[in-house]
Amino acid sequence: MKQQKQSPQILSPENYIRQRARNLPLFRCLVNEGWEEEGLAHATIARKHVNGNITYCSYLVDLKCLGVKDTIYEFNVLEDEFDEYREKLDTTLGMIESDYNLVHNIIHAGWEYAEDIGFEPHRDFLSITQYMLEEESDEIPLIEIACGDENGKPFFVQGPLEDETLAKIIINKLEKNVGRGNFNYVLGLDQSMSGMPHGDWDNGDWDDEDDDDLYDDFLDDLDSFYEEYAENSHEENIATFLSLTQYLEDMDPEGDLFSDNRDPDRDERIVRIEALADILYDELVDFEDVSKWLRKWSKESNSYTVTNNAFNQMLGLQDADEIEYEDLSYLTKEKEETKLMQYVREKWGELPYVTFLSLRDLDDVEEKRGKIAKSLKQYPDHALLRLEEKMAKIQEGKWKKTELSFKSIFGDRTEITPYEYLEWLTVKLRYFLANYDLAGIEGLLHFCNPENKLGPDYEDQDILAFFPILYAARVSVLRMFLNK
Repeated sequence: MKQQKQSPQILSPENYIRQRARNLPLFRCLVNEGWEEEGLAHATIARKHVNGNITYCSYLVDLKCLGVKDTIYEFNVLEDEFDEYREKLDTTLGMIESDYNLVHNIIHAGWEYAEDIGFEPHRDFLSITQYMLEEESDEIPLIEIACGDENGKPFFVQGPLEDETLAKIIINKLEKNVGRGNFNYVLGLDQSMSGMPHGDWDNGDWDDEDDDDLYDDFLDDLDSFYEEYAENSHEENIATFLSLTQYLEDMDPEGDLFSDNRDPDRDERIVRIEALADILYDELVDFEDVSKWLRKWSKESNSYTVTNNAFNQMLGLQDADEIEYEDLSYLTKEKEETKLMQYVREKWGELPYVTFLSLRDLDDVEEKRGKIAKSLKQYPDHALLRLEEKMAKIQEGKWKKTELSFKSIFGDRTEITPYEYLEWLTVKLRYFLANYDLAGIEGLLHFCNPENKLGPDYEDQDILAFFPILYAARVSVLRMFLNK
């Protein structure tokens, strides 16, 4: 009997990089200008497939202290896509073509120096992107790469990737591992070059002046359109608003509304919609209802601080000392929930946070309700599980606005993580959307606006990114309300 031919094994991008990337010929190696003076290297290694596509890995290497702080990878992309990425890097960082041997030595030097003083490289480097590097051998010449300060001592410079909590953990670790007086540090410096959020580089498309000019133009146009529509009747403005927002009916939620492409016609339409939304909300909403929400939330929020100091409470750990620098660095940057679940399980076992993540994937309403109830019996005080329960109740139409309080979720805690705070905001937004509650949406918009300083102070980018989502929800729920 003739044996059937086996199909070739299809590897995941991660396994391909681990097992075969080193067999691909080198295509480009890049490093930022001034890396020696800065002590901070942004290195990229790209290799070419036989089909002409590119797989590349990038590394953020702190040569002064922390080693490989971050890393990203892209598998089998078109050469044009890689060129766009390279141009974006060049705009922001000033990249230069480099010999592979130099890049190899930079990465290894930072890695080894950091490990010697007790800092592990980024988890994805250990499991994936280190395999883009050639294996260590005598064929790769050794290049001396200076690490630490001018005397070789660890020198920690706090950048955008380290908040106050992470900085404190790093300094404590240096004191423990190398001893007080044997290292130096600088806190609060804005290292513009270290702006590599997990999964992407800082795009550098606009500087602060560009942002200010655009915002001023937006406000000028908004005032102009507001004055134009203020002359119309209520009915005329409703008709115009519904006409301008008709495209929302068929729009991809992640498409046109959030596009970065500069389209003057689209930009004018959005500003006109905002002007009309302002007028219609003024006419339809009793601001006293908005004020009630703001007074309630502002009073409650004074008892809470948004900080990563509370990460152990979010995970369900008793002791904050159980979380080390590498843990917090990874957990605050990783966005993929399956990876987060795996990391927490491997490090600490079945914590309430793992239970919370596993519940989010359930589609069966009855199964989900049962598992939430069972989980809350086991972990009655876990905030994220309570929030998941509230979200399920909203979907069933069983949640009341009296439950929209900090205390009902966070109890007597005084610190909450940015992630928990964002989840709390999201649950409230879902409640107001489900009930076509214009006053609630308007209250949430004022509460979340950093300029109004009504809620807790925060700098977390995910929370700041929630603000434009609120604006989009404000328009959508107004359209639904008017049609209803």
